[in-house]
Amino acid sequence: MHDNSSKRLAQILGITGLLPLLIADVATVKGYGLVAVSLGNIYAAIILSFLGAIHWGLALDRSQSADKTGPLLLWSVIPALWGFFALWWSPLLATLLLMLGFVAQWLADLRLQRQGYPWPSWFFPLRSGLTLGILILLGVLAAEIYSMLQS
Repeated sequence: MHDNSSKRLAQILGITGLLPLLIADVATVKGYGLVAVSLGNIYAAIILSFLGAIHWGLALDRSQSADKTGPLLLWSVIPALWGFFALWWSPLLATLLLMLGFVAQWLADLRLQRQGYPWPSWFFPLRSGLTLGILILLGVLAAEIYSMLQS
């Protein structure tokens, strides 16, 4: 039962976590322009950092062998740095770089999934769905930015 309640809560929190980016998309369409785009990109960078922290947590698992701990710790900070530096570029490039960061993070998690890391069976399918959701929302944001640049 514990696994089902954790799964349900993770689903609710994950889907709810997409709302700020959806709001940024809608606000951009409604004319809030650069402010909405910037807030959407900042939020995406924060979420990307959060996802990297999963690797930090796995590295802290004392059952991990020492040869796996270093790469986990190293990767755990890459998404945060990627998100930070992505925000230094133009809004469109920042959005595209953030999208690339989410794909890279998903690939890193896929690698761990294939290695049999000890997370619940529902975790990776949820991560995959949420990654698809954030990529769609960032894609919409990128299209909106491109449209603003053409106006």
